[in-house]
Amino acid sequence: YFPTIGTLRSKYFPDSHRSVVMNLFGIPLNAMVVTVFLSIEKLGVQGALGVSTTALAVATLCGLKLRGLVNGEKEASESK
Repeated sequence: YFPTIGTLRSKYFPDSHRSVVMNLFGIPLNAMVVTVFLSIEKLGVQGALGVSTTALAVATLCGLKLRGLVNGEKEASESK
């Protein structure tokens, strides 16, 4: 997993911007964790798992969109 993520980061994010981009992705994740942790009494276990399921679904959709964009770029470059 981690070698694959490192390869993708180096492919899509230039070295000069990589740390900024990764930190910007970490802010919403940390906010979500703190929010769930502070409201665990209201959410309960099912609510907390619902939040993580929703986050996973959104991440899956973003990954599929990224794959579509990459495949579109490959097809465009191959047709030239």
